[in-house]
Amino acid sequence: MSIELQLVRQYLAAHEVAVEDLPNARAILDAAIAETPAEIVPEGACSEQRPGPGRQRRRRVVWAAGVALLVVALGLIAAPWAPAAKIHRPLAASAEIARLADAIEPAAPLQPGQWLAIQQSGEIAAQVSNVGNTPTPDARASDSITIDVWSNSSGTTCTSQQFGTATFASPANAQAWQSIGLIATPNNQPVTGCVAGVEAANGGGQTTTPINVASLTHSPSTLANELQDGTTGISSIDQSARGATTQQDVFGRLVTLLVGPSMGSWPGFDQELLHTMAILPGVISLGKMTAHSGLVGLSFSTPDVAELNPRTGAVTSTTTSPVVILNPATGALLEARNFSIPVLQNAAQDFVGSPNAPVYTEGVGYGISTTWIDPVQGPGVIAEGGLPTWITGFHVIEAVGNPNVNLQTMADVFNEFVGTGNSLFDDPQVPGSSQTTFDLTIPDTGTDVNTVVAALNASGLFQSVTVKA
Repeated sequence: MSIELQLVRQYLAAHEVAVEDLPNARAILDAAIAETPAEIVPEGACSEQRPGPGRQRRRRVVWAAGVALLVVALGLIAAPWAPAAKIHRPLAASAEIARLADAIEPAAPLQPGQWLAIQQSGEIAAQVSNVGNTPTPDARASDSITIDVWSNSSGTTCTSQQFGTATFASPANAQAWQSIGLIATPNNQPVTGCVAGVEAANGGGQTTTPINVASLTHSPSTLANELQDGTTGISSIDQSARGATTQQDVFGRLVTLLVGPSMGSWPGFDQELLHTMAILPGVISLGKMTAHSGLVGLSFSTPDVAELNPRTGAVTSTTTSPVVILNPATGALLEARNFSIPVLQNAAQDFVGSPNAPVYTEGVGYGISTTWIDPVQGPGVIAEGGLPTWITGFHVIEAVGNPNVNLQTMADVFNEFVGTGNSLFDDPQVPGSSQTTFDLTIPDTGTDVNTVVAALNASGLFQSVTVKA
């Protein structure tokens, strides 16, 4: 049996191709065959003469091209509906990603008083699809983004997000953007905030809350299944899919986790993510690629999805897959493209010009995706003295209630200190437990931390009172 025929059979065995779609694939193949030049038979040669090695080679090339076109045709038709688990990536990509995973050096755990400082820069694309019931297809813009993240060993993470001035591909885009009440240069930049303790675990209170990965499994095979099923337990990750989950959605979820910004990770986190990527279905190698930083790495993605007209077979649209570029020596992330960062969604409000803008008064549908983002070589591990001043005024006091103490009674003690930007978060009692944990977040220097600690201890209502940050 020929290699080409084996490829066709393997492809059909690995993909679900509807019977009604085969005529379209056959039409594409017939057109390709019709356009293939006929073989030229030398003068004087007998038409029944057996072909020599050269003609056999030419026939094989023509046949291989036809098979390739058939596979492409079937792939284009099947791709939009094929379940992620039905698509198999080349073994070479899996082996290469696994090699890069093993090359990652786990980071040393942070010591008390140390902070990990990370910076990312890139470009985002924003589109407003509608204002109220009015479609706004031209309201599109691009913008630069810089994200700084500081995290410590006690579970505190602080972020700063800085947008640049929006740019537009055409005057029509700029006009549509402005007409619905959006501005080019955003307000309130940079957007800063810190989370820790219960607030961080619940993802509440801050527009800059990073992705909390503390509860993720350490098993790559389990995580691969959870990414496909949307059961990681991180809502911003599990909900990032368009209807039925596709290969692109699953890979995009993993890319979002790889890029962050995240909190609650551990020294082997990136290594485990790459081992997960190595076993995800549909991941392919794109070869060498240059990041915007100028560094060259190995790139990986999933196939772009082409939507076809079911009658004509013509491509009507193409959905571009996320791409990651990894350092070929260390496995470190050099760049990621075409994916979504959930924490950017809330920051889009800074482009609203005024409370009277249509996008504010009538409601709006919009989306923000990351065109590309690169980690920047930053200071790495720093001491508290190297933090920005706005972080040094941030504190979290964690208080664990004594067993069977009334929840409202404990909350009343905190009320004296909630204000001037301070906020209170509580972790409700789990079944079978008689204790509740409170986190009092103090984002400024207007509240004396020692005074709060002394008051909570003096109440006698709490088993422990700890300054976490």
